[in-house]
Amino acid sequence: MAWLSLEFSVPGADVDVLSDALFFVGALSVDVTDADEGSHKERAIYLEPGEDVFLSWGHNMVVGLFDGHMHAGQIFSDLVSAVYPLKLPDPVENFVDDQDWVRLTQQQFEPIQITKRLQISPSWSAVKETTEIDIILDPGLAFGTGSHPTTQLCLQWLERHLVPDQSIIDYGCGSGILAIAAKKFGAGNVVAIDIDEDALQSTRYNSNKNMVALEVISAIDNVNLNADIVVANILPSPLTVLAPLLSQLVKPDGQIVLSGILVSQGQSLMDLYGQWFEMSTFKVMDEWICLQGSKHSS
Repeated sequence: MAWLSLEFSVPGADVDVLSDALFFVGALSVDVTDADEGSHKERAIYLEPGEDVFLSWGHNMVVGLFDGHMHAGQIFSDLVSAVYPLKLPDPVENFVDDQDWVRLTQQQFEPIQITKRLQISPSWSAVKETTEIDIILDPGLAFGTGSHPTTQLCLQWLERHLVPDQSIIDYGCGSGILAIAAKKFGAGNVVAIDIDEDALQSTRYNSNKNMVALEVISAIDNVNLNADIVVANILPSPLTVLAPLLSQLVKPDGQIVLSGILVSQGQSLMDLYGQWFEMSTFKVMDEWICLQGSKHSS
């Protein structure tokens, strides 16, 4: 079965109206992307939970996908009526052949070489025999496939600084990738914590897949633990709110690693965590920064 797609190039102010109208006239799905993606005009948008920001770019590509038996002319006529008095540009019409969408999705996730020692592989991809440590991680509901700079920065920190048998807390564990990597690097007791039940299930699944033993607990429970190293790859807002708690989780003279932070947000978090830690920058990758801190003795 073939599918009919109609592509519209519109400014940000028109995205919501057009998207709603596409569904109203029978679209099965609507996709909004930066029309300037891949060019020097491309603009990244970073949002945190709870931020009331209109999500669009200056130049947007809005694509509606329809049953292939529908007629583009009739759809466009209905759209014009639905969005009046907004004037729509003529759409680009394409037919999309039915395909093995699972296989196509899997092709987007190939092994990622994080360092010379460490590789992240989906279960359907062959493992390189030359890699010392390979983590099998299937993309799922939880954040953390190894592709994002914030995750890679934490993995690089763990490889460089983790001392065998040190205890680790991965706060905001997502897929469990950092906790699993810590165990593979030789950590002792590793605790993975998250507030999201899907993340906890994902971590349990992935730890079993990689044959490592983790303690997986909910952040909703009273967390009365401490560790040599606490890693938190989340977002600046929760990192700010959780600062007193995360500092308590680190043993005296222990270390904290913070990621999920844009370079422009780094200094304020360094100042905040400086109450408990001697803070510094570990590394910057693209627009992201990874912070590290050694806890004050008293």
